[in-house]
Amino acid sequence: MPRIELQRVSKSYLSGQYAVRDLDMVIPDGAFMCLLGPSGCGKTTTLRMIAGLEQPTAGDIRVGAKLLDSVEQGVYVPPERRGMGLVFQSYALWPHMTVTGNIEFGLRMRKTPAAERDQRVRSAMEMLRIADYATRYPSQLSGGQQQRVALARMLAVDPEVLLLDEPLSNLDARLRLEMRAELKRIHQRSGSTVVLVTHDQLEAMTMATHVAVMNEGVVEQLGAPMDIYERPASVFVAAFVGSPPMNLVPLGDHTGDGIETHLAAFVADIAGKPPVGATIGVRPEALHLAAAADDVPDGAWQAPAEVETVLPTGSSWTVQLRCRGTELFAQTFRAVDARPGATMVAWAAAADLHLYGPDGRRMPGWDLATGRTEPGEAVVTTGGAR
Repeated sequence: MPRIELQRVSKSYLSGQYAVRDLDMVIPDGAFMCLLGPSGCGKTTTLRMIAGLEQPTAGDIRVGAKLLDSVEQGVYVPPERRGMGLVFQSYALWPHMTVTGNIEFGLRMRKTPAAERDQRVRSAMEMLRIADYATRYPSQLSGGQQQRVALARMLAVDPEVLLLDEPLSNLDARLRLEMRAELKRIHQRSGSTVVLVTHDQLEAMTMATHVAVMNEGVVEQLGAPMDIYERPASVFVAAFVGSPPMNLVPLGDHTGDGIETHLAAFVADIAGKPPVGATIGVRPEALHLAAAADDVPDGAWQAPAEVETVLPTGSSWTVQLRCRGTELFAQTFRAVDARPGATMVAWAAAADLHLYGPDGRRMPGWDLATGRTEPGEAVVTTGGAR
């Protein structure tokens, strides 16, 4: 399968607004790349430029050795000649055609011989487990079944690249779970290069081999899902990836008696005084609760915290806390023996604290597990990251 390369790609409009700015990205052969971010961050525009439905205003797009878009060289390859399959958020099925008719539509447009066409349609239906619905019409199918038909139609033409634009957003929770497993199975079986657009971080974490977190037209961080979760490159990534999101405490000017000053002093004892305007972050699952200070491990940060509410989810408990005037969330997989208003001790291991500079970027060279190190490990991001 081909690798996809975007070099200094930008997309702007007559108003001067940028949807994508100076994007450098390489999607390796056979990767499952997820473009993750909130609405309006540029992820769908990026996908549409790869597909050829939008033309960049600057930069080059290559698939394998083939140049598909280049503003400077005046190159533009239309969508139908790019060898890509695209599945939209809406299923876009022909209502007057049966499942078989919808799946074979693209093959008929390509004038694929009848014998080969029939074989491809059968193979796609068997892969998506919809062979029993071959003679049904879209109106006779559930949402999940219609989505499988849309995927089968794309797979039948055997595209080199699969482009998926939020294909699961219209499904209920159970169907989304089933389709996540289905898409991952299809990727593993076909070995295709897949690019998925989503705002759902759970989809990105469970399916992708690579995740690009986008914000305001730039990529904040690009890497493996767990790398992004465990070492967010910016305050934005830390707040966006994770549910509940990471607790973030701006340190301000290190004055007063709030949690900001308390955390700043803790960091200073380990690795040196953090800069004014820095931010400390800790994941809810890394924020623990103890009945008393004596129960906290040596070397951990700790502070008294009042329990405001306990939110059971079935498999875990989320605890809303008020700690030195600041709201924090802790997540535990054991039942919490505390009522609202009770005072407990919140604590976190030094290694679980994340430090971000005044610019909102992760501070290289700060290792709160062992103390500050030099020259420091830089956080790898892609072009256009701030």
